[in-house]
Amino acid sequence: MIEEVTLVSAVEARMVKVMAARTSACAQCASKSNCSQGVLSQWGQGKTVEIEVQNPDALPVKPGQQVVIGLEEGSLVRASLLLYMLPLALLIAGALLGATLALAEWQQIILAIALMLTGFGLARRLSSGRAAQNRYQPILLRIV
Repeated sequence: MIEEVTLVSAVEARMVKVMAARTSACAQCASKSNCSQGVLSQWGQGKTVEIEVQNPDALPVKPGQQVVIGLEEGSLVRASLLLYMLPLALLIAGALLGATLALAEWQQIILAIALMLTGFGLARRLSSGRAAQNRYQPILLRIV
């Protein structure tokens, strides 16, 4: 479970709105000062984002309290695969199919791009159902 400490901003029935600071993996890295990626990651840090999280245990939270929210690692991996790998795999499949059919180069490019866009559409459709939305949404774990 990936966990983050956040601040409650609003409470609704089974949903809680929390303010979370944007962080990157570089924040915990020992060599962040010697790495150009660490310098780039500092640009977005310090900004906060409001997130709606589920409160399945109906914990009695109030605005201003610190809480721990969590997201299953498997959900993050599935979402990443769906968003990145599906369109990439279809892009490569389109390029290979175009080459196999001996299409002109411009036709191969169009076929590959069309299949990649189809992959993005499929990813959106697969992640927009109610079950998928619940799977990819963080939950409230405990009050700090």
